[in-house]
Parts: sequence; structure tokens; C-alpha cells
Amino acid sequence: MIIKNARLINPIDNIDEILDIKIENGVIVEIAQNIEGDGIDCSGMIISPGLVDMHCHLREPGFEYKETIQTGIESALQGGYTAICPMANTNPVVDNVETLKYTINKAENIGFYQICAVTKGLQGQELTDFEALKNNGAIAFSDDGRPLANLELLAEALKTGELIISHAEDLALLGNPLSEAIAVAKELEVLEKIGGRLHFAHISTKRAIELIRLAKIDGLNVTCETAPHYFSLIKDNETEDGRFKMNPPLATQEDLEAVIEGLKDGTIDCIATDHAPHSLDEKTKSFTDAPFGIVGFETALGAALRLVEDGHLTINQVIEKLSVNPSKILGLKEQGQINIGQAANLTIIDPNIIYKVKAEEFKTKCKITPFEGMEFKGRAIGVIVNGKLFETRKVKCGK
Repeated sequence: MIIKNARLINPIDNIDEILDIKIENGVIVEIAQNIEGDGIDCSGMIISPGLVDMHCHLREPGFEYKETIQTGIESALQGGYTAICPMANTNPVVDNVETLKYTINKAENIGFYQICAVTKGLQGQELTDFEALKNNGAIAFSDDGRPLANLELLAEALKTGELIISHAEDLALLGNPLSEAIAVAKELEVLEKIGGRLHFAHISTKRAIELIRLAKIDGLNVTCETAPHYFSLIKDNETEDGRFKMNPPLATQEDLEAVIEGLKDGTIDCIATDHAPHSLDEKTKSFTDAPFGIVGFETALGAALRLVEDGHLTINQVIEKLSVNPSKILGLKEQGQINIGQAANLTIIDPNIIYKVKAEEFKTKCKITPFEGMEFKGRAIGVIVNGKLFETRKVKCGK
């Protein structure tokens, strides 16, 4: 396979130019101008390292009526992702080798990196067997969906040196805007004393970002992510049904602006989807009764490219947040870069498509979104996963 005439953006090597890419047996073998041979003409398209989502929920096992591993992967491919990292809050919880092997064996056609629970059953009382889980494919550890309130256990987890992903929420302040910041402050204190690697999921508030910024200046080994809804929507956008209900909740315009500033100055390392599907019946209940969580695979890139349109980030910075940085944090050697000898995991982006979000066209089972009707410019029209091309849109590269 030869990809021709694409604008290749590879932030890790500071490359942004029109080039061809030759792929053989799933591996990139040549990157140059005017490679001989027939190929796929991608004039006007951007080729980036494949998008990597380090935070999603696929619901299987146990909640297949919301999403299955297969439908989740189809949705991720549609959104331009070549790698995803599902969280452990399934039923049974991914806190043991048997369930871990089940999820990994079910996954096809995408880089699949399972995050396992920090504590058994997500109960916050006893650590899982990190070593056994890591040896069988676990990429990181998180009790996401539930905060780890026991800071002594957090300290024990950090001592292992494994990447711990925190759902930062103070249980004594549920529903209070200070909940996130208080939890972040406590956990940063533990990190400072213990060491280790700590990553904060779905950061959404100004004060939490300020604390993480200061921790980075102080040299702590901390990273964080936000999700597209936190730089696109605010609490005032909420409706009476559950389509806007998520955790952490939407915040204020001041918080949204702080999220954008955190992305700009590097305090926020990654954009993750926090893809969290539910059934339509569940999400159309009243705001009070609906479950937390929205889908994100198929809107994340479009929402992120708005940051480029609005002059907040460059396209290279967006690709860093969506691909390069999550790959670095997770240690994914086959993702996040475009180099000769590397597995071909690439995203093909048409930067000029203008479209309105229609949930009915989603591949996910959960066809409801707070982004419904929003106009985006730019979307993935295909992905290459280990050298295999998946064309996901009616608008295709010429052949």
C-alpha cells in the first residue's frame, strides 16, 4: 500500500510536509516524495499518527445492552482512533487475569490496551495483583468511576511504579465544584511524598488545573487529560434530559477557558473521550434520574479541531494531545509516531469537511449526544491499523 500526496504531520519529529508513505506487511518501509507505484491519492488530506484514546468505557462484560467491545471498536474506528484503553468498571470488574484475557481476546482491528482496577471489585479496600495483571496485558490501573478515597492505598499503589489513573473526586463534597480540586490536592500531596506515576482523568475545573500546573513546576511526575465536552460545553448548556449528564459535571465559562489555557500551555497533556455509553432509554430520562456519561469517540476529533479553528491550538498541538502524548504516557511504542520500521497506525483526516453532528449516524449503540446539531470542520475519513485500511466515510481518498 502506498499513501500518496498527503500532508504528513508527525509532531514527535517536527515533520509537516507533503509526502508519500509506503507500507508493507503492516510496517512503514518508506517515507518520501513521489514514491514509485500506484497508490491511494490523499491530496488535501492530513495523515497523522493514529489517534489514541487513553480513557473509554466499552461496558462488556456485563452491560452489553449499552455497548459491546465490537460496537465500541467500530465507533472508535469511525472517530479516527487506532488505539483505545477501556476502563475496568464492567461486570465482572477487570480486576483479575481471567476477565482481562476475555476483553483482550474479544478485541479485533484496533490497538486494545486494557486498564485494570486498582482495587478488587473497585471497592477501595484491597489492591489488585498488579504484577499478574501487567504480565497479562494491563497497560495501567484505575478505579475510574469511583474515587480512591483511601490515601494509604493510593500510596501503596504508587509505590509499585505502575501508572495510576485517578478519578479525582472528594466524596465529602459530591456535587460541589470544589470536589475535583480538593481530591487533586490530596493526591498530589501523596505523590510528592511517595513518588510514582499519577495521571488525572477528565480534569474539568480551573482550580484543579492550577494545582496540577504548580505540581509540574515542582517536578512531580504527574500528567492529566481533559475531555472535549469540558472545552466545548458549560453548565448553562444542560437540558432537562440526561444527554448532558456526566461526571465530573459541566462547569462554568471560567472553567472552560481554564481548560483551554491548560491545553495551550501543556498543563493538560491529553484529550481523551471518556466514551461512556448507555441505552437511549436511560439517557432520555430526566436529568436527575439519568446515569452519568456520554459517548465521545465520534465527536472528539471534530470538537478538538474547533480549537484550531478558533486559534487556540495548532493542528500539530491537537495531534499531540490526541495521539503523541497519550502514547508517551502509556509507553505505547507502536502508536503516536510515523517512522520507517514502525507499525503503520495512522489516521486520515479531511480538514475541510464541514458537517453537523447526527447521533443517528453513530456506530456506537448509544445514539444520543450533547453535540447533536453542532457544526464541525474536519473529520477522520479513514484509519490504518497495523497496515490495514478502514475507510469510514463516504468521502474517500482517490484511488
